[in-house]
Amino acid sequence: MKVYDLINYLCYPDCRGDLIQRSENLLCVKCNREYKVYNDICVELLPSKMFFRVGKNEVEIRAIDSYKKIFGEPFIWKDNPSLWGLDIPEKYVNKFKKHKHVLYKLIPEKIKMSIDVSAGSGRFSYSLIDRANIMVFCDLSVDSCVYLSQKIEKEGVKNALVVRCDYLSIPFKDKIFDLVLCNDTLIYGYEHEIKLISSIYKILSPDGIAILDFANKYHHLFLGFWHKPYTVGYSKKEMENMLRKIGFSNMEALPLYYDLAKDLDEQSILSRIIKIILPPTRYIWKVEK
Repeated sequence: MKVYDLINYLCYPDCRGDLIQRSENLLCVKCNREYKVYNDICVELLPSKMFFRVGKNEVEIRAIDSYKKIFGEPFIWKDNPSLWGLDIPEKYVNKFKKHKHVLYKLIPEKIKMSIDVSAGSGRFSYSLIDRANIMVFCDLSVDSCVYLSQKIEKEGVKNALVVRCDYLSIPFKDKIFDLVLCNDTLIYGYEHEIKLISSIYKILSPDGIAILDFANKYHHLFLGFWHKPYTVGYSKKEMENMLRKIGFSNMEALPLYYDLAKDLDEQSILSRIIKIILPPTRYIWKVEK
């Protein structure tokens, strides 16, 4: 599979114009802007301008600064890309396994069109290649896109592509994906979250499902739980309100307890007691239109 096979689902993020193939690259028929394709399986589809927002606190300001830096990074094909999430510290391995275990309870066994928005290293979604007819990984990070492209090439995967994009100006046409994943990304402030959820809603097919997660602010408050910089937590009600504001109506939320990382299905007596006392670390939401 090549980027050109996905051309009917792509568009220029500024004018929403259709794309056509020009030699080895893609061309917007509406504004004549050309986009570079790398090794047939990766395309860079950035908008002309970054999404503008004003940080309301120190956490949001740091997130915006990071976003500007990543957005402005030129695309260079690197031999050894370095990206966050590729190497999981030993003390977080069980937490990652628990997160993925809960996540995959919500994912169908067979999917036609699937996308991971803000894929990172693909640690949550790469194995979906075996379930999906078409799997798309998108991320703003150059290192993430190069790493995933190289992995797809090396393993000879035939149903996956990579798109470097700004998910706040997402370069896909409306209503095309049956499954949209977004993990560890709705953590940068209310305005960011609303814009990203809106992007997800637009590209989700009428019968599709989106699986998203938010950090629980009460877990942070109760335990002072470690989390990487640039994160914001929400109450369950605040999460639901954001999803409903964009238009999602059919919702299911699964609590995720990192504190019970060694008990995947939380069946022990101790786990059941802890769940009564402690708030969940996160909520993973399965939502439909």
